[in-house]
Amino acid sequence: MFEKLFKKRTKENKTTTSKLSQEERISLQNENKDLLGTLKKIPEKERPIKYDQLGKNYMSLNELDSAIEVFETSLKIKEQFGVAYNNLLNLYEIKRKKAAEQKDNQEIQKWNDKTDSLLALSKRVMRSSL
Repeated sequence: MFEKLFKKRTKENKTTTSKLSQEERISLQNENKDLLGTLKKIPEKERPIKYDQLGKNYMSLNELDSAIEVFETSLKIKEQFGVAYNNLLNLYEIKRKKAAEQKDNQEIQKWNDKTDSLLALSKRVMRSSL
């Protein structure tokens, strides 16, 4: 009777896109090179937007560690909700799940701690906007 209701669903990883063509990969890699060059030339307050785009590109290329690094840099420059915050939450969860599959307690704790610090950041942002 409840088989359909409690049927196990398969999840697809939403953060990684379907296979990119070679042309798309090259295009994103070239865009990343341009973005990295631009970052040094623009004022710091404008950098989070570029870091966010760079992070999205890394996610599309399935370079999750690089994406995490640039999203964290974006949030260090400007603590705010948005692309970096949301994607970091998703990436931390992906990393935590991989660590859980491998039964690596240290890695699980690492990603839990990073998630906790991100949630603490959200509290600071909420309080500062009052």
